[in-house]
Amino acid sequence: MAVWWGFKLELKKGMHTKKVWAVLLIMLLLYVPLVYVLKQGMHHGGEISGDAAMSLTIQFITGMALFFLGILAIVMGATAVNKEVEEGTIRVVLSKRISRLNYILGKFLGQSVVFFIAVLLAVLVALAGLAYVGVGLTGRVAGDVFLLNVILFLVMVEFLALGYILSTFLKSSGSALGIALVVFFVIYLILPIFVQYEVYTHTPGNISEGGLRDMKADYYTKYLFYSPTAQAETITSYVSDEKVVQRTVNTPHGTGTYMRTITIYRGVGYAIKERWINFTLLIVMSFIYLAVAVVRFVRMDLR
Repeated sequence: MAVWWGFKLELKKGMHTKKVWAVLLIMLLLYVPLVYVLKQGMHHGGEISGDAAMSLTIQFITGMALFFLGILAIVMGATAVNKEVEEGTIRVVLSKRISRLNYILGKFLGQSVVFFIAVLLAVLVALAGLAYVGVGLTGRVAGDVFLLNVILFLVMVEFLALGYILSTFLKSSGSALGIALVVFFVIYLILPIFVQYEVYTHTPGNISEGGLRDMKADYYTKYLFYSPTAQAETITSYVSDEKVVQRTVNTPHGTGTYMRTITIYRGVGYAIKERWINFTLLIVMSFIYLAVAVVRFVRMDLR
């Protein structure tokens, strides 16, 4: 019951401070140019299938969304607790016979629901955009849009939990904000560069594209298990497969054959099934980060 009180308080605060609209605005800024690109493709290349539209959507959205939403989430988490300690509001809240455990769990749950509401609105925006450019909204397209945004939601929740660790260990919200940005860029950019270097260093010369993808996925799973963006990138890399097919053509000089590589769209659900371990890591690491923050918060000095 006390968790529910904290949850309602944070949810109301999140809506009043327009956090949900900040997330939605970021999604809109990403989807609007995507709709334009799809519309231009319809003008120049004819009808775009649902699979082709979703493949382009995932490529276009994933990288930028992971960057902007990841920063927003870790910054929100990094100032969630220490800012209220600085302002003294946390002592007022805890004086209402609510335990520290219930307070921080309710707060985290409330912020997570704010993210989820924004994600649901983003799903509607994406579907409206795809319908506008003439893409048929089949069950598969709608399902893939939803699952793609669920992955983005899990990335935000994990970064939020990571931010809570910084917020409970650093009393200054300003310091926590700066360190949060450093941590984000290390996790998002610097460490993956080192891991990718190791992948290409140990890559056999005759490896196929699929083999290279599998090798990179294994390295990301083993060495970047703590990075939500790395896990999300690993999952979405499996939405399509490349297949080499033999083509026969008739020429004035006779019949000839050649090998051609084609891309087959499998879907987000297929990718999650193939890389279930990475999807699971997004959930498990969120709980681990939150547990560390909770233990620290229960023991920290709030003066």
